[in-house]
Amino acid sequence: MNKITCDLCMDLMPLVRDGIASNESKKAVELHIKSCVACNTLYSGEIPSTVNVEKAFQKFRRKVQFFSILLMMFGIFFGLGLTAGADMFYNSLIMPIIGVLGYIIFRWKALYNIPILLFITHSFINIFKLFQENEYLDFVSLLIWTILYIIFAWIGVCITGLLHYAFRKED
Repeated sequence: MNKITCDLCMDLMPLVRDGIASNESKKAVELHIKSCVACNTLYSGEIPSTVNVEKAFQKFRRKVQFFSILLMMFGIFFGLGLTAGADMFYNSLIMPIIGVLGYIIFRWKALYNIPILLFITHSFINIFKLFQENEYLDFVSLLIWTILYIIFAWIGVCITGLLHYAFRKED
């Protein structure tokens, strides 16, 4: 009888298991799995785990967090850029989304991380506008707008946190 390759053996294995392979195919598979450890392991049902699921999940989670951080920072800069313009009321939609992304990244720590981030970013944008001699906000207006945006962001954090709590898996 001719020896078969591993690829051919793997193609024939389901037919042999189901009992529909010819006697010659069955004998060829049996002969091959006696001499090939990898095919024998596969045929016996012991599929070696070459993928570390935990490591793959952590890698995926880091990518999602990185993308969320980029999206959140883009939203903050975009929203704060609208502050003195006619479209500033879009921030009532943008800032809760910032809160959602903040919850995804920081969980409940977003309740104090996002205000710090908003205040620092809003201050830098305002200072940048001051040096460019563009329209900028005085300190009181900066605080008022930042507090208003923080409240909107907190709404997004709280809604997301409550939904996460409501739909969590029971252990």
